[in-house]
Amino acid sequence: MKFFPPVFLFSLFLLFISCGHISKINEEPAPTFTAIKGIKYTEVKRRFNNGLSFTDQGFQLEPEWNIYFNADDSVRIFSPEKKQYMTYRIFHSHKALFQFAREWFRVKHVSKDSLIFQVMELESRAVIEDLSTITMTLYSDDYIKNVLKTTAEKLKAPSKEDSLFIKYRAIQANSDPDSAFAARNPVKMTSKSKITRVEKIMPSLDPYLGHVNRSEEYLYPEYRINIDKAYQDFQYSFSVIVDHNGRMHFKQFLVAVEPEFIETKTKVARGIIDVYLRNTLDIIPGNTLGFPHSSVISLHVIGRKP
Repeated sequence: MKFFPPVFLFSLFLLFISCGHISKINEEPAPTFTAIKGIKYTEVKRRFNNGLSFTDQGFQLEPEWNIYFNADDSVRIFSPEKKQYMTYRIFHSHKALFQFAREWFRVKHVSKDSLIFQVMELESRAVIEDLSTITMTLYSDDYIKNVLKTTAEKLKAPSKEDSLFIKYRAIQANSDPDSAFAARNPVKMTSKSKITRVEKIMPSLDPYLGHVNRSEEYLYPEYRINIDKAYQDFQYSFSVIVDHNGRMHFKQFLVAVEPEFIETKTKVARGIIDVYLRNTLDIIPGNTLGFPHSSVISLHVIGRKP
């Protein structure tokens, strides 16, 4: 009797699983959009598998697409920047999967009233099911207006489940600084002193972050603060937690600091917060869905001696 080593048997087992997975995909029919050609749809809901549109870190899925299919191999998507519909080619894979606008999708439902797509994650043309956790729902403009008799804006509003989740996360963040999360409406700071100037840094101006999608800018709030008439010249870059009362708490430096200087520089940074920032700035804490909560922001503070 021929003996097969355990490693070979395990590899064979994985191969069978993989083949079965791909076969299952191939058994699904290839999507067709002929029956809905020319019908305009508006995305009204984008959710994770748990039914929420928010993550623990504060990232929000937002419905944003307006589309219509003009053929089985092309789709037109409205571009808010260019104020017109742009044509995208549709590419098919594994029959049930298709790609356009650099995203892979699986059709869950197609009708003249609505579309439901699952956003897919692929690696080397293999589906990663554990990461394919987002579902998009689109309604036809006619269905929204004449059947539901409402507006797309109302349908896009966060759900009650979203509101309850964010309320829970806000309670967590306000009792434990380590639970702070990105605020959908970031911290606002204005100067109440002639010696302090505040500038919010846009992603395109920041050499450290690289490219950041404008729609995700709220995840990376960053500010440049100039202090005139400081006790000496200094320049520090650090992050702070702004709690739900608008008070700043030092978190960490944004650039590496030699271990022997950490304690000294941390004392200086906290002194800058206590002496200058708390006394010369009006700070409104970040909030999400109307709930103020602790969030992290990045600061570049520059002091100039008179």
